[in-house]
Amino acid sequence: MTAPAQAPALDFVFHPRSIAIAGVSAKESAVFGGGGFVSSLQEIGFRGPIYLIHPTAPAIRGIKCYPTLRDIPDAVDYVISSVNARFVPQLLEDCIAKGVRVLHLFTAGFTETGDADRAKMEQAVVARAREAGIRLIGPNCMGLYVPESRLAMMNGQTPEEGPVGMVSQSGMNAGEFIRYAIPRGIRCSKVISFGNGADLKAADFFDYLADDPKTEIIVAYLEGIQDGPRLADAIRKAGHRKPVAILKSGRTEAGSRAANSHTASLAGSLQIFDALCKQAGALRVESLEALVDMAVTFRFVKRLSGPNVVVVGGGGGASVLAADDLAAAGLNLPPLLPETQAELAKITHEAGTSIRNPIDTTSLWEDQGFEATLRPCAEAPNIDVLLYHTSFGSGPGARQVGLRDRMRRQAETLGRIQEQSGKPVVVCIRPSVSADAFEQAADFQELCWRANLATYPSIARAGIALGNLLAWQQLQD
Repeated sequence: MTAPAQAPALDFVFHPRSIAIAGVSAKESAVFGGGGFVSSLQEIGFRGPIYLIHPTAPAIRGIKCYPTLRDIPDAVDYVISSVNARFVPQLLEDCIAKGVRVLHLFTAGFTETGDADRAKMEQAVVARAREAGIRLIGPNCMGLYVPESRLAMMNGQTPEEGPVGMVSQSGMNAGEFIRYAIPRGIRCSKVISFGNGADLKAADFFDYLADDPKTEIIVAYLEGIQDGPRLADAIRKAGHRKPVAILKSGRTEAGSRAANSHTASLAGSLQIFDALCKQAGALRVESLEALVDMAVTFRFVKRLSGPNVVVVGGGGGASVLAADDLAAAGLNLPPLLPETQAELAKITHEAGTSIRNPIDTTSLWEDQGFEATLRPCAEAPNIDVLLYHTSFGSGPGARQVGLRDRMRRQAETLGRIQEQSGKPVVVCIRPSVSADAFEQAADFQELCWRANLATYPSIARAGIALGNLLAWQQLQD
């Protein structure tokens, strides 16, 4: 009988049984800081007790307040600090007395200020916490989003779980990643914003996610390098086990200065970091949007057998631009084989259409023609991936009768073709220009990802993501 897998060493950090929040404003309208954490934990439905610490308020948002952490009668294992930095040493002493295991310091005003005394205070807090066996997240960070544990760092974060884990020095970029990724079908295992990384650093979290059975894909936003050799080992460990994509800031002198003032990070040489990623089998991307795109690509496309793309969609101009965008990303648009064109010619007779590659045909407008056009393209022996692009219009005809049913049928057809052909089908939904069109595009996007299809907001971004996937695959060979 196989022994059950051991939980990763830091697993307790991600599964608190109770939470206390210090520094909550008595103004219930507060949506940032301590009040923001109360709101987000209530919204996502944290299952354990939430205790609030306030020197005078009897209750905030319907939750009883206590003057200090020590006044809470029950056990507390996780504390969120939103107090001023000068109060953190005393809060830490209260945590030690209370038997707290994790202290999340949303509190800023430490090393990142550049002030020597503030840096010394941060070092003293870390030393005292380690001596007492307490782990620190931060300072200057949003902390954790863990759907399984009903932990949220911001409002609007779904309790649905998924396979994508994130390590981020920036809380805002972690929040933006979640916000952009959720509508495209990405669900997360753990998202970690660790700020200054005074105690727990990027390497600790890469190590954890590499071992975490709930995490299958790892993305990261890093501003600087802390303990370079250890971080390199951790990224290498993660990259050899799971797909890893990393966005590294500080690519310019201005970015390096900004990183240093934000989280006290020295950006380091991008060339050295590139070499580290290649050795580790990790992919470095150039933007937050590209990081989201790679999460989508790793999740839904998974692997490409080659660079050959067939592009199908209405609109000749969009298709021509697609050819340029995909070629710039290192992909090929091979001419369709004569037998494939013969199949398409059976249902395409209109002047002004093209059945070569890219394909621009009005046969896509009918259910029968839709599948009859796409299936031969996906099954063509010289094609590795099918890219379908579409858009949604505006004006009086935008709310077409039966549009939702037609979108559902198209998404189901695309999903079925992907499954039966064994080749990835990706969907590009070009930008909308009206409220109705935005709503329709969002509906179609959800129908597609629920059919297990990768979706992208432009053909150019799809091309970059697919090109990056091929580059990542080469790193694994």
